[in-house]
Amino acid sequence: MLVRAKADLGKLVGEPGETLQGTLHRTLLEMILFGFFQRGARLYPQQLAEQFEVSLTPVREALMRLATEGYIEAIPRRGFHVKVPTPKQIVDLWQARLGLELTAGELLINRLVAGEITEDDLAPVLATQSELERDGANMTHNRHTQLNGDFHQQLVTLSGNALICSIYDGIQLQLLGAWVANGLESWRDRLKHEGRDHLNLIKAIRKRDHDLYARTLREHIGRSLDGALSDLRQQKVELPAE
Repeated sequence: MLVRAKADLGKLVGEPGETLQGTLHRTLLEMILFGFFQRGARLYPQQLAEQFEVSLTPVREALMRLATEGYIEAIPRRGFHVKVPTPKQIVDLWQARLGLELTAGELLINRLVAGEITEDDLAPVLATQSELERDGANMTHNRHTQLNGDFHQQLVTLSGNALICSIYDGIQLQLLGAWVANGLESWRDRLKHEGRDHLNLIKAIRKRDHDLYARTLREHIGRSLDGALSDLRQQKVELPAE
């Protein structure tokens, strides 16, 4: 998923092949993740429909989907409210991420060994990591989220397994990380470890070393989870009184 500049949040812009409901869902999700709405804010379907110049039905459908996914809360007689993710939700998603990336990495290395792909196919991954390193200190939160997500998504894509890619893309883990860290600067403190881990993952892939890849990934995802939970502890927000 493309992470748009904050100035573009709230603008309904569809992507090729996307339904209106899908565009609304993606747009509202980005608005939630990157602070367009205050945490705990109430979302009024009629106001959103007027803002986007669409009918009420697809807006309600998008909001119900976001509620099902846990990004907002549907409260009887109080409507839809932006919510803070729970520690259980974070842990569940990071565990799913670990399982998917472990399998994807194993398949990627197997493809290298079998000659189905070459190290030249790692070029997009290397380019993304170079951009992360080059822009590090001056990078915006949105841009970091985009590049970090691209790095992991590119590795998963090289597994050649379309189902894994689809599931990984669907759970949008990098964006959930942005949701937790929104408004904080703690993510900058983790850039050094993140960059080192990324380089070690690339090293393991080039060496065709399954065990090294798995160990490095487990450490990397573990640090990421610890960071997300730490950020979450600083994001306690109560719903406003009605």
